[in-house]
Amino acid sequence: MSRTARKLTSVGAMTERPPGGLHLQISKLLVFLLVAAIAATGALLIAVFIGLTDAPRGGPGPNGMPPPPPDLRSLQIIPVVTGLFVLSWLAALVVFVRDQVLLRLRQQQPVTGPGGVSREELTGLLAGLRTELAADRERDNEALSEALSERLAQLTGEYGEQRETDGYLNGMRMATTGDPSAGNVRSLRRPPPPR
Repeated sequence: MSRTARKLTSVGAMTERPPGGLHLQISKLLVFLLVAAIAATGALLIAVFIGLTDAPRGGPGPNGMPPPPPDLRSLQIIPVVTGLFVLSWLAALVVFVRDQVLLRLRQQQPVTGPGGVSREELTGLLAGLRTELAADRERDNEALSEALSERLAQLTGEYGEQRETDGYLNGMRMATTGDPSAGNVRSLRRPPPPR
């Protein structure tokens, strides 16, 4: 058995395509929908037959009056059965077309890309490319993390130096002027509340 035949026979009710000739792929879903469509056809024929034969036959009514109107209750089911008939055959047609498209897709030869690359080789190349991209992303993340930590350390150092310089200048200013209210430096810690 060929590789394609093994794939097709393992899917269920599908059989190997004979060499040459016409092949209709029949899946379990298609068989079920065909049975439902045939049943809907039978139901429609029965409903139409019963609806048309229920009309009363006979001549004029009593005392020369016209005959009574026909009973239309049996005709009310015909639109419902007609809808089931149309939907079941439409579903069977859609599934048939889907099965044929899937069969044609499975029968295609391995796709070769530019340069004669087969699908398996292309899959391998893509896996290698994904691995390289993941390694590059990890390297970039590490470099960014190092740059951010260095910049954060630099900013923290600059802030500390400026705070220290401001404190020193404020202390010198207070020492020369003697005015303690001119302080511009705020303490980092709040003083404890008085007891």
